[in-house]
Amino acid sequence: MRHHPMTPFLFIALPLLLAACEDGPRRSPPPPPDFWSEGLAEGVNWGLAAAYPDDVGIAVDPYVLAAEDFETGAVTIPTEEDRYAANVVVVDEQAYTGRYSARHTWPEGFNGPTCRFPLPAEAHLDEQPAYFVRMCFSFDASFHPGDLALGVGVKGFGVYAESPGTNANTRCDGTNWYDASIQFVGWGPSQKPEANDGFLWVGHLYSYNPAPDRAVAELGEMNVTEAADGGTPYRFSIYADPFRYLRFNEWNCFEVGLYLNTPGFSDGEARLWQDGVLISRVTGMRYRDVPGLLPTSVHLNLHRTTDNFPHTMIRWADNIVIARRYIGPVARTREPGGAGVPR
Repeated sequence: MRHHPMTPFLFIALPLLLAACEDGPRRSPPPPPDFWSEGLAEGVNWGLAAAYPDDVGIAVDPYVLAAEDFETGAVTIPTEEDRYAANVVVVDEQAYTGRYSARHTWPEGFNGPTCRFPLPAEAHLDEQPAYFVRMCFSFDASFHPGDLALGVGVKGFGVYAESPGTNANTRCDGTNWYDASIQFVGWGPSQKPEANDGFLWVGHLYSYNPAPDRAVAELGEMNVTEAADGGTPYRFSIYADPFRYLRFNEWNCFEVGLYLNTPGFSDGEARLWQDGVLISRVTGMRYRDVPGLLPTSVHLNLHRTTDNFPHTMIRWADNIVIARRYIGPVARTREPGGAGVPR
């Protein structure tokens, strides 16, 4: 059989031509903007809060979407159905800065609500947007289950894209919902010096997203959660390595960053800082496949995932900031033994 001189070329070129017709021209996601590099250094990373000692005046920063320091003696940050204002009490018994903080209590059997701050249109101004939330907490010694064999979970806060009818049992598919959030978990028994009467607590980053098994843990140890229905997973948790335990009856400041991916590409990120130190970072994240699936709210969560404790659990919150840039820790003007305002 005689072969046409063009036959080898056709065997090679035809599949490539067909692929090009089916997929269209190949393209790459744009490089990340410069501000994505903020907060990645070792040690304490100072952010935009460094220009506002004790967070005074931070609400007027052009990158800040909302701030709450409770110094009016009341809750001013708006949430859906005013749930945050309805479920915390502004008190002057302790504060991280200024005079006031918010106290929340979980009586036995009470799990608490989810409080949504709706993100305004200006949250999405950047071509490759990122979203940041920082909250400072003081945990009472009552954060203890009584039984050292029990595990405990309490939600923290995070950035969410939500569609009507979605919840944690709805599989993320790139068109419906996703998040990057912090949760606090505790376990025992332990004799470590950080333990609260034998019980340890840590804050860890987690995310619901379409492809957690493809994400890359650049910093921290990741665990992908198996889906309850046996299908592909859509959640991961990542823990600092080594653990950074909570300090009880002291202030601990956390910040979550969600870096939104280009639709259809795995170029998003999730990050978690504790007191300005980056403790977890996940790259290669695909939150969305469609341009319109933007974050819709920040959860200032008061929800406890486990109940039936024999006493009331208490937590104080202060210095809430929601922004389009890395916020960083509070630049303290007075803090015994602390770093104070960065120089």
